[in-house]
Amino acid sequence: ARAAARAQREQADAQRDTRDAASALTDQIKSLVGAYVGVQSIGQLVSMSDQVTQLDARLQQMTGSAEEAAAAQEMIYQAAQRSRGEYLSMANLVSQLGSMAQEAFSDANGNINTAELVGFAEQLQKQMTISGASGEGVSAAMLQLTQALSSGVLRGEELNSVLEQTPIVARTIAEYMGVSIGEMRDLASEGAITADVVKNAMFAAAEETNAAFEAMPLTWGQVWNMAGNIALQALQPVLDMISWGANNLDILAPIVLSVAAAIGVLVVTINGARMAT
Repeated sequence: ARAAARAQREQADAQRDTRDAASALTDQIKSLVGAYVGVQSIGQLVSMSDQVTQLDARLQQMTGSAEEAAAAQEMIYQAAQRSRGEYLSMANLVSQLGSMAQEAFSDANGNINTAELVGFAEQLQKQMTISGASGEGVSAAMLQLTQALSSGVLRGEELNSVLEQTPIVARTIAEYMGVSIGEMRDLASEGAITADVVKNAMFAAAEETNAAFEAMPLTWGQVWNMAGNIALQALQPVLDMISWGANNLDILAPIVLSVAAAIGVLVVTINGARMAT
């Protein structure tokens, strides 16, 4: 009986030691995961801050002032929400069109029409979603279309890319011109598909495009895009602070070093007090 009781106690002790070891290991893993997630989150915030800062600089250059750039950002945000796309992707498209195809969206005095530019980007985003084009296909078609708008005409390789990757856009242009796709190819070779034709075709089909888009059910990916846009706006003050820090290291560095030195002295003092007791 005594031997059985002793064996039972030893087994209980072994189980307790195993639980303690497992608990300690779990705590260490949690600490490592927490530290990793923290570093990753900081890295993502810094990267996001860089993207937003560079984008803001391009929009300021495009519009001519910080106030107009802020107004453009709000218009892009609303357009991104309506088209269920990513804010940063749409903002990049707007800035590219504004820099490469500025003449297509400017008035007689050369002033860029930001509202028209954002509206064009929104219609493009909606048509891409309706067509179900892939991410790479959309990027290729957007690039070719932007280059075409920049040069003033859509033809050749640029037209072929639009026809292949986003046929819905090509069909919209053909319907606006009142021709078939084959006839549109011939007109393109003659330089008849100008930047104004492409722009006007998209706006002429806006009512039909909006109705077809609204009839499509929401996907989880689109919900995530819209939630991400809201989060990005909420994080704007934090991103601005990170950007300020990158541009004011001469002010920030002494403060950080002073805080670090104070923490070091405090740690040494606490450890010394513990050793003394």
